[in-house]
Amino acid sequence: MTTSADTTPDATVRSRGGSDAVRLSILLVNYNGMRYLEPCLESIRCYAPVGSEVILEDNASTDGSPEVAQERFPHIQVIRSDRNLGFSAGNNLAGKSARGRFLLLLNTDTLLLEPLAPVIDWLESHVDYGALTISMLDGQRVLRACTGRFPTVPRLALLRSMLVAPETYGAEQAYDVDWMQGSFLLIRSDLWRALDGLDERYFMYAEDLDLSKRVHDAGFRCAYLPQWKYLHWGGFSTSRFPNLLCSFSIYVDKHMLGFERYLAQFVLLAGCLLRAAAYRCKAVLSGNAGDRSNATAFWQAWKALLRRKHRGNSD
Repeated sequence: MTTSADTTPDATVRSRGGSDAVRLSILLVNYNGMRYLEPCLESIRCYAPVGSEVILEDNASTDGSPEVAQERFPHIQVIRSDRNLGFSAGNNLAGKSARGRFLLLLNTDTLLLEPLAPVIDWLESHVDYGALTISMLDGQRVLRACTGRFPTVPRLALLRSMLVAPETYGAEQAYDVDWMQGSFLLIRSDLWRALDGLDERYFMYAEDLDLSKRVHDAGFRCAYLPQWKYLHWGGFSTSRFPNLLCSFSIYVDKHMLGFERYLAQFVLLAGCLLRAAAYRCKAVLSGNAGDRSNATAFWQAWKALLRRKHRGNSD
């Protein structure tokens, strides 16, 4: 892998005395994100504290988005990879250059909607918390789930039961949560480094679940602050289930023990097969293209889990 970086310092950082003055480093991972990247960077310019640094890791985009970002926002640091490293490795590469006392993992298909300083202040003043997230709105400004419960065998069987609906919380206080979505995840930089960042075995999905688990294992708590909000355009389609379920399989091998681990892996395999069969039956009866697509996605997920099992769970 080769990388190149634009290390032009931000004038606001220079005026505050160099790296010791950096309170927040914002990490962005980009892959052909032209549609969303510029609005995201503009929202950062509006709402990030003065002196924040922005580090954009680009995963070999071919749409010109890193060039546009560098031209329109010359203060940001751009690190380019010659291949798609995925979300975990991309953030880890960006994090190596970070100088802030706090790191914000932020998806490029997001918009900040209000100043970040109060959120950072909250984490700084609550020393028993290692990381936090805030309320997530979708493109229609509707609240969506962005926190959840750690996997158990029953929750893996139902999948969606790991999410906690935002209506569960009130609006004016902080809540302890198991895990937080990585589209907006603020963490203490010393904790990030102590944990070696994200586990790069997760190419996409569940890396935030794994990081949250390790934050808890390190003796810290994770918080959800519903009074602050951001917008996340991203969605999830059934075609992504192979990556998602392989990531859950990695999590199970890493964090579950004994019989629970074997039962959880069986539940993932059986769940894929049953869902593939159910969607296939629906497709035959209805002729619906969406049902056929879902059946194919779950069948691919089942095969991907089998391949991983046959490799000895070494990835």
